[in-house]
Amino acid sequence: MNKELDEALCAKYPLIFKNRHGSPQETLMCFGFEVHDGWYNIIDTLCFLLTSDYCQAKSSYEYIKDRLGEKRYGDKFITQEDIDKAKAKFEEETAKVPFAVQVKEKFGGLRFYVHAATDKHYNYISFAESMSYRTCEECGAPGKTYTDGWHKTLCEIHAEMDGREQEYDDEDE
Repeated sequence: MNKELDEALCAKYPLIFKNRHGSPQETLMCFGFEVHDGWYNIIDTLCFLLTSDYCQAKSSYEYIKDRLGEKRYGDKFITQEDIDKAKAKFEEETAKVPFAVQVKEKFGGLRFYVHAATDKHYNYISFAESMSYRTCEECGAPGKTYTDGWHKTLCEIHAEMDGREQEYDDEDE
């Protein structure tokens, strides 16, 4: 992935990519995003979903934290207990955000490896990975997987430019 897109993802999702420049003993993210630019939107959407509960809890806490004594709903006033609950929820959701250890292409599809994910997170990852098999890894247009020994998921234009003619059929194996 190009440097600008790499930096954009790391800036937008610092919790997921907190080890982007870590040592190889800790993470393979030190090698960057080992995919082409066409999957940027898939990865961006996936990261949005992986952080959605955290973002909601953060937003709630940010809204309520400085409003002690203000009216919230109807006749209810914001109490210190409300603020404490919102802060606890925010801290809980922060701890639940998985962090990436490797993002790469393998067999024509996206692989997004993380630590500390929930079943819900793994479902999002599985969906994103399946979408990569239908998305050109070069440009993001609709694509299909081609093989000449190496699998690549490409649109018709990039397949032609790459000299790919044979579509991959997983029933052949």
